[in-house]
Amino acid sequence: MRLAFIGGGTMAEAILKGVLSAKLAGPQDISVGEPVAARRDLLTGEYGVAATENNLEAIKGADLVVLAIKPQDLPSLFDQLRGKLDGVQTALSIIAGAKITTLTQGLNHSAIIRVMPNTPAQIGEGMSVWTCSKEVGEKPRVMAQSVLDTVGCEIYVDDE
Repeated sequence: MRLAFIGGGTMAEAILKGVLSAKLAGPQDISVGEPVAARRDLLTGEYGVAATENNLEAIKGADLVVLAIKPQDLPSLFDQLRGKLDGVQTALSIIAGAKITTLTQGLNHSAIIRVMPNTPAQIGEGMSVWTCSKEVGEKPRVMAQSVLDTVGCEIYVDDE
């Protein structure tokens, strides 16, 4: 599994750490797009993942693209990534309040998973409720479930 994180903040780090600890992916399989140099340095130094300020570079070759930014940064994200996710990539959003239709339209991409993790995920005791668009296939669903299991319990719901 190849993962890309757009945003390298606290929750992205919690998921990244869980994935590495569970050996779902190795550091060579994970990239992070993060605008803050100090944060990129920390993630690279601590976890050995590739980190760049270029989000387009970060998503290259990723199966699952984890959108881990603040809601107010969505317009900028849409400007950068609209139409850039390929047909085999799935976006997994942990952006508070960003509905699937908003993400689908803003990214011009239909395979969207929406997750609302909580802060205990930082210590592997989280509860993540998730759903997805009908365009998300079985393989990405299993990947998402596996990723979310690394930070606690996950529950799938049919409707956001």
